[in-house]
Amino acid sequence: MENINIPSTASPLYKTLRATAIEFVHSSDQIYDSNGRMDETRVKKIRSEQGFEHSFGHNHLVSTKPMLAGTRDAEGFIQHMGKMQPYLQSWETTITDVVIDETRKIAVVRASYNMLVQGSSEAVENDILWFLSMEESGEKVKKSMEFVDGAASQKIGEMIRGLM
Repeated sequence: MENINIPSTASPLYKTLRATAIEFVHSSDQIYDSNGRMDETRVKKIRSEQGFEHSFGHNHLVSTKPMLAGTRDAEGFIQHMGKMQPYLQSWETTITDVVIDETRKIAVVRASYNMLVQGSSEAVENDILWFLSMEESGEKVKKSMEFVDGAASQKIGEMIRGLM
């Protein structure tokens, strides 16, 4: 992982939860041999097949942005991302921190998404926190809550609307 070492005392469960969290975040990485999209099979593979739910926080941000309200399954997440991807030239993901709660099977991941809108020379860093709840085995994510950087999201949105 990017500059974050596994503690020497990490248990097998810790390592599994951490690997699942990292794969979850990277599952939506851009693939350059497929029209710059993400790999939908990879996105679905790391998510629970039984009732996966994705939602957004912060409560005030979500209350002002109806497109962020409610929950989505894996397909709904892909559709949501698919609305923005055609307008992005690239996005690079760097994980900057991972916190694991073995007892509750939860991971918190902080990641920077450097997003370059088509026709722009300036990438915008969207600093995102992910709260991930895992299945009992720790090998799949059953629930995710994404906390986006409101200011970065607004700037990206404005740049995309400029293309429309």
